[in-house]
Amino acid sequence: MKGIYKCKINNYHRIGDDLYLLSLRLSGRVAVKPGQFFMLRVREGSEPLLGRPLSWFRYFPNRRILEFAFQVMGKGTEILSRRREGGDLSIIGPLGNGFETKGLRGRVLLVAGGMGMAGLWSLAEALGRNPNCAVELVWGVKSKSRFFLLKELSKRFKVHPATEDGSLGKAGLATELVKELIDQEGLPEHIFACGPKPMLKSLSKPALSKKIPGQVLYEERMACGVGACLGCAVPASGGGYLHACLDGPALRFDQIDWERVRC
Repeated sequence: MKGIYKCKINNYHRIGDDLYLLSLRLSGRVAVKPGQFFMLRVREGSEPLLGRPLSWFRYFPNRRILEFAFQVMGKGTEILSRRREGGDLSIIGPLGNGFETKGLRGRVLLVAGGMGMAGLWSLAEALGRNPNCAVELVWGVKSKSRFFLLKELSKRFKVHPATEDGSLGKAGLATELVKELIDQEGLPEHIFACGPKPMLKSLSKPALSKKIPGQVLYEERMACGVGACLGCAVPASGGGYLHACLDGPALRFDQIDWERVRC
């Protein structure tokens, strides 16, 4: 159940080029599901007025520590990057619907584009502990400096890195590496993905044509995070719209009309 949490900034450090890991100490425990998000009030006052939506990254319930990984993209995240340990920060959540993983088994392919890994991290950790799943991760970024905490993941399951500049792993896009893996190793039983819309749109083609079950974490700009502003519209298959904050952000490939998705 969502709530408003007054938190203390427990720890803060840089994990890459304009990439940060924010650790918050909560006043109580919270029940979270991979794929859900929180609205963070980056500082008190009216500037900026609106919170910023961030997928939760890791949660340590015994210590009441909740972490967020983010990239500086605009004014809100730039302010957040300058916060210091010991400060107060308010969050609302958990919000939205997370990934559906009940009864999951077999080969699972996770596909992350850039900071999309922040939204997949908690799912990757959960599936890595599932003895019924054989997890592989394809993670594509522009350059190797955009990877973060990569060694932690590679200890748990097979990771296939890709960089656009060829500085680490396969040279090219994550979607190109996915196609190569499918050609070499066959279809996975499930695909989960988070990243830029062009990447998700490209992945939807083999997922739908080959009937591979899976979900995308469809991240949109949000003003409220609770369905009041209706700003995070997602073109729905069959017509009309879904809303990322209420119907998602985790959505099945076949719930989205990819032809109407603007990239």
